[in-house]
Amino acid sequence: TYLVLWLDNAYHTREPEIEIKQWPPVTLLIPSFNSGHTIFRCIESCKQLEYPGELEIMVVDDGSYDGSYEKIKGLPGIRVLRKEKNSGKAAALNFGLANAKGEIIGCVDSDTYPAKDALVHAMKYFMADGKVGAVVLFINTTPPKNFIQEVQEMEYWISFGFFFKTVAAVDGLYVTPGPMALYRKAVFDTLGCFDEQNLTEDMEIALRMQRHGWRIRACHSSVVYTEVPATLGALYKQRLRWFRGGVMNMLKYLDMFFNPAYGDFGLFVLPVTLGSGFFAALFIVWTIWTVIDGAINSLVWLVPWLSGAVTSISGAGKAVPITIDPYLFQSVFIFAIISMAIWAYFVKESFAISKTKPGAKYIRPLLAMVYLYPVFIGLTFVSAYAHEFSGKRYKW
Repeated sequence: TYLVLWLDNAYHTREPEIEIKQWPPVTLLIPSFNSGHTIFRCIESCKQLEYPGELEIMVVDDGSYDGSYEKIKGLPGIRVLRKEKNSGKAAALNFGLANAKGEIIGCVDSDTYPAKDALVHAMKYFMADGKVGAVVLFINTTPPKNFIQEVQEMEYWISFGFFFKTVAAVDGLYVTPGPMALYRKAVFDTLGCFDEQNLTEDMEIALRMQRHGWRIRACHSSVVYTEVPATLGALYKQRLRWFRGGVMNMLKYLDMFFNPAYGDFGLFVLPVTLGSGFFAALFIVWTIWTVIDGAINSLVWLVPWLSGAVTSISGAGKAVPITIDPYLFQSVFIFAIISMAIWAYFVKESFAISKTKPGAKYIRPLLAMVYLYPVFIGLTFVSAYAHEFSGKRYKW
């Protein structure tokens, strides 16, 4: 389906060709909690943005105690707001929204660094269509330092590159990624602010926008770089929150699933994207059960055989020949070849979108994405469902 969408329309989508005569004022909101190790580079990147209009940079400190607030408030060229009690990213963003002056609001994570021309490209989508409520940017990782980050680099190119560009072509974006996204302030004026009780506020606001007819566009010429987890434990913690948020929002917006009133978004995008997590978890559970069941059955046969109770495989004095259906083998082989060919095409296009030349150094992370990463994702989805349905509280 993604291949059909890509070849049908998505591959040639371009940013609007429009001349902006009056650039709208923009406010960048940077929520910060104990982010002294990244916040200063983030602020500097935001200051270096080449934007012809008015640009306000606002840091909302969410009760930091690492000394970063005291250093930030002395920096020139930015506004700094302080929340004495830490209450989470969504609450910090809402606090900033109440004080923002811009018509366009940019939400920027404190470990994210936008390219200099990011705003200029993305703003064209807002100016070309008054119903565009948000523009998502092309999220890349910072240069990877280890194998786990190398895998994530590939994942981001494919997910935020190829797949986002594909679903955006059918108005199907279901999340405005947290590292950096731009919103028309009118969205918050009409729909309300971020949901402070939601684990993935960036997904919830996107689904709310889709429900009320706001359009979300993807601008792949606007690139931002974000820090990603360096250890398997940190990656698991991040994805557990993402997937629990996905389950939470799937249940919250269940009425939109397979609902023709929401077009391709309801009929295709939601069932495939948010529903895929359920099937990933189901597959992992089934696989684990199959392995356990196979091990038990092997022991049942092995113990009597060792004791001499079983004289042959058939149990009746005759060996049962093991046969392989050649047609079944050929079908599986052909299906695997076709699937890998399609996947290879997706990867090729993702490299093109990221403007990266393929090379031998990407073979290892690509193999990990094909053979190892799906297992990790499936297990994390199982954990996410277990955590969510058990009612276990999540602490940021």
